[in-house]
Amino acid sequence: MSRAELALKRYDEGFNCAQSVLGAFAEELGLKEETSLLVASAFGGGMRMAATCGALTGALMALGLAQGFDNADVDRKGHIENLTKEFVARWTSRIGNTNCKDILGTDVSKPEGRAEARAAGVFDRECPRCIEQGVLLLEELFAGIA
Repeated sequence: MSRAELALKRYDEGFNCAQSVLGAFAEELGLKEETSLLVASAFGGGMRMAATCGALTGALMALGLAQGFDNADVDRKGHIENLTKEFVARWTSRIGNTNCKDILGTDVSKPEGRAEARAAGVFDRECPRCIEQGVLLLEELFAGIA
């Protein structure tokens, strides 16, 4: 099963978009899948505020684990900053926006927005697209720096 398929399977099982993306990379990043699911659990639905897309934040968590820094090394800080900017630029060119509310076309932090999105099939259409693209973009970026 590919990482994208695993991420989409997790989403279908009821995990949020951030959990689905980060969880697809957990093992290779040295995390137990359960830990990745816990860490990313507050990031679905744009951090529950319809802000930055959860699939994007889940991908950035994976990027940080893979290429981030754990000391004040200026070069490592610059490295992850450049990778983050590159990732977000690629994301924006494919998805069109970084904001959950704008991607989904409604404010899912409000009950009426969630109901509207559910009725319109937005969660079944847009969230899987973002999850899949988050995983694929990470794979592309990782392949380019390997």
